[in-house]
Amino acid sequence: MQKSIKKSVQCSGMSITGEIHSTVTFFPSPPGSGIVFVRDDLQGKPEIECKASLAQSDSRWTSLVKNNNRIEHTEHILAAITGLGIDNIKVHLDSPHIPVVSQFSCKDFVDALLRAEVITQSKPKLFITITEPQWVFDSFYYNGQRYDSMLIALPAAEPTYTYLLDYPSKKLPRQLAHYKLTTALDFVSELSSARSYIMDDEVDLVKKLIGNAMDQCLVISGGTDHQLRWDNEPARHKLVDLLGDISTLGHSVKGHFIGIRSGHKTNIKMAQKIISDLGSDLR
Repeated sequence: MQKSIKKSVQCSGMSITGEIHSTVTFFPSPPGSGIVFVRDDLQGKPEIECKASLAQSDSRWTSLVKNNNRIEHTEHILAAITGLGIDNIKVHLDSPHIPVVSQFSCKDFVDALLRAEVITQSKPKLFITITEPQWVFDSFYYNGQRYDSMLIALPAAEPTYTYLLDYPSKKLPRQLAHYKLTTALDFVSELSSARSYIMDDEVDLVKKLIGNAMDQCLVISGGTDHQLRWDNEPARHKLVDLLGDISTLGHSVKGHFIGIRSGHKTNIKMAQKIISDLGSDLR
């Protein structure tokens, strides 16, 4: 059955650009209404639906854009909503930016939504079903050598996500994370606290993008103790990003997504490919 929340709740933090304080307020929403963002800071309070056709991969995060109105940095909040099995919710913002919380994980969003109490609604849950293999490819260069990345979607009986992290610099060991989205308790304990990270040779570049938000970044450098929460925490966070980006489809997905060196750009290409193959957005 579909799910929403019982009562409204807020969550705050610094914007992804590190420039302003940002607050989101979650509100209950009726069955069939989906995930909708509301820009309270703009005249008319325009709504932006969670739809793959509105998704863009910008810089190092994902955004939703409608009529030039933007919702920046959607992946972690969408992962929290979907990870808890919530189908219908309104997310009101006081700026264009979803706040950075809990060291670029989604734990504070999850904690807020649990305080709001997830409730079951009267209509059956809707799924998009992957019926045949699909894939998208990309590539990047490191020290003059080309490396391929890919995201594959396979038929599966339940939402399943796998990520192979394989950095050419070898500052992080090759690692795998695998998750079946079956219960909210598993998501809370296994994925919600996994933090985003950057490599030490990216610090100057990333600081130009996110400014003071750098204070929350986990920086990975070769040969140091990173005090990871799990040995494969970086790969687990990649699953959080993947789940959040695929959530732009607007429904849970019965399928197995396998990412190999993939990122936001590949994830959004996959979501838009799935919608294109279906013929239109479902909401």
